[in-house]
Amino acid sequence: MDDLLIRSAQRSDLDSLGELAGSKDRAEVRIQAAERGAEDMLVAVVADNVVGAVSIRWQDGCDAPNPWLYGLAVVASARRRGIGRALVEAAAATCAARGADAASLDVDVDDESAIAFYKRLGYVIVRRHEHRWRAIDPRTGAVTGEGTALTWIMRHRLRLNRGTHCKGGSGRV
Repeated sequence: MDDLLIRSAQRSDLDSLGELAGSKDRAEVRIQAAERGAEDMLVAVVADNVVGAVSIRWQDGCDAPNPWLYGLAVVASARRRGIGRALVEAAAATCAARGADAASLDVDVDDESAIAFYKRLGYVIVRRHEHRWRAIDPRTGAVTGEGTALTWIMRHRLRLNRGTHCKGGSGRV
C-alpha cells in the first residue's frame, strides 16, 4: 500500500484508537504506558486516518526477556491490504533496533487464522500459556476486571546471536 505510514501513536490519535483497542479506556492505558516509556505503540495511517495499531511491551511480557507484541488490530474496512503485516514488521524492527534478539506474542489457541498469519511472518509456537489479563481504569489505575485465556506463545528470531557468522556478509549480524 503506497500511502501507508507507520508511526508512533500520539495522544491526538486517542479517538481513533478506541475502536482498535476495544475501548477508549484501553487505548488510554496503552497511550499512558507509551508516554512512560514502558511500551511503544505504533499506528498505521492511510489518508490521515488511523487504520491499525500494535503495542510493544518492553518488560513483564509473557515470554521474558523478549519484548511482547500485543493488541494488533486493523479496522475492518482496511483489512487484507498488508497493514497488519506492516505493523508487525515495524514492531519487530523497533525491537531489533533496541537490541532484542527475538520478539514474542501470544495468540488464542483456537484462533487458527491468527496463528497462520503469524507463522507466515516467521513466528513459531514455543509453548502453551495461560494468559492473565487485567482491565485498568486509566484515571485511577484501579483494576476493573481480570481473567485468563489459554494461548500459544509465539516467537520470532530477529537476528542471530552475537558472534554468529554468516556466509557472504560482514560476519556479524
